Amino acid sequence: EKAETPRLTPTPVTTRPPATPTPAESVRLPGAYVDVLEAVLRNAPAGDELARVPAGTRLGVLGISPDRDWLHVRLQADAQQPSLDGWASLADVIVFADMDTLPVQEIVVREQSAAAGSPLLAATVRADRLHLRAGPGVDQEIIRTLTSGTALQVVGRTDGGDWVQVETEAGENGWVAARWLEIDGEPSDLPVTGVATTAVPLPSVLAATGHIVFQTRNGGAIYVATASGASLRQVGHGFDPALSPDGSQIAFTRWDEPRGLWLMRVDGSDARRLIAANRPRSPTWTPDGSAIIFERSTGEFTCYDTPFGCKSADELDAFLGGRDCLTTPVGTFCRRDFTLQKRNYQGLTRYNLNDGSTRDLPASRTARAPVHHPQTDEVLYLDGAGYAITHDVGDDVPRPFLRDRILGPAVYSPDGRYLYLSQRTGDHWDIWRYNSDGSQPVALTAPPALRDRPINNVAPTVSPDGRTLLFLSDRSGRWEFWQMNADGSNQRRWAPAALADISLEYNYANERMADWGP
Repeated sequence: EKAETPRLTPTPVTTRPPATPTPAESVRLPGAYVDVLEAVLRNAPAGDELARVPAGTRLGVLGISPDRDWLHVRLQADAQQPSLDGWASLADVIVFADMDTLPVQEIVVREQSAAAGSPLLAATVRADRLHLRAGPGVDQEIIRTLTSGTALQVVGRTDGGDWVQVETEAGENGWVAARWLEIDGEPSDLPVTGVATTAVPLPSVLAATGHIVFQTRNGGAIYVATASGASLRQVGHGFDPALSPDGSQIAFTRWDEPRGLWLMRVDGSDARRLIAANRPRSPTWTPDGSAIIFERSTGEFTCYDTPFGCKSADELDAFLGGRDCLTTPVGTFCRRDFTLQKRNYQGLTRYNLNDGSTRDLPASRTARAPVHHPQTDEVLYLDGAGYAITHDVGDDVPRPFLRDRILGPAVYSPDGRYLYLSQRTGDHWDIWRYNSDGSQPVALTAPPALRDRPINNVAPTVSPDGRTLLFLSDRSGRWEFWQMNADGSNQRRWAPAALADISLEYNYANERMADWGP
């Protein structure tokens, strides 16, 4: 016998006009901190209680009420838990933002049109991706994106039934298009709890085009999958796989014998070494697919490993002032404390696929992780002090670019307008977007306000249409692939089911973990 369906009173919905988001609004909101022993988070100004927030908790600020007495805020104490949006009294917080710039949000609380005891209906999301919105319309703010199979409780509807009010298992309340749910029951039995502001949209489905190739670690297994994560298969092993411009081939390198630059078809067949090289890394294709540029070791040098970098004998002697030991405000350093190590000079080589010819590009002796511009002959690379730019034709002297920053390998947007890269700030790494001329930096990821360890986001790559980024994150305690929109919004795991049994390793050694191509 079927158990009795639990009942509750649908929560009145707060609907507000659509906001005009700034880039990465969802991940870098203005901040406020709770300044009382315990602040109450409510579903509307002076509305029902949602949560109690202790002193010192950081809240992201979404907007301010018309009377400027209440802040619309977002609470996310843990990166792995759903965020909670609500209203906090301005008197209970300290705001670290220009109050005049906060968007004013009109408050319209929908009246509950049904009596208490209205039924709840179980439902399951059947679209690949479905937006949970603050109100019944595509002009309403997206609270989060639900994936196929997500379980929900349906608590209300619009008059026509095209939109339904739902509650997630985490207790989050919002609206979705009814047509993309599998509902256990008759929605017409539900109370009308909101008024639709737009028609029902088409499903919000990731533009799953092209292929993604990735490595599990430096020199580890290489896998290929469709952009949706389907058809996952291992095709080889090596370093830094890179898809050709037409998506038909994968360039990669190997350090085991026979070491060098390698090429194979996207299905793993016809794997062959193109040229021998010592410690080759980071192949990058020219836009026309006729050549591959990669880094390789061009020689060795010895230096003393010090906290201030690897120093030559003369540099170490100058640092110590000719003495065996030197006492500084940060400690005493002695010559005997530093071990002599071997390091490699790295250069950039262009391999021509048409005739097998090679050419060394003008570059510093520590050139690493090259990436070719998608429309010009420029090649961007790491050189120890930031980036530098050389050319794959001619002998122009490289020029410095984005200096004095701790950076990881970069990738261009397909139109060449932006650079996406990982950058270290304090104790953690995040994904940043720059204009291709180095201007207007924007952090697309950020650690949660409360954390007990560094949270890192690294190794970005871009979809062929430039709309989506794939990157590596350890926010869950292990390295996983994540995706986000190109402005930093809608961050979500990539293919978690398909990759559940695949262990990923990142060692901050300029790994190019993945590439996304046609």
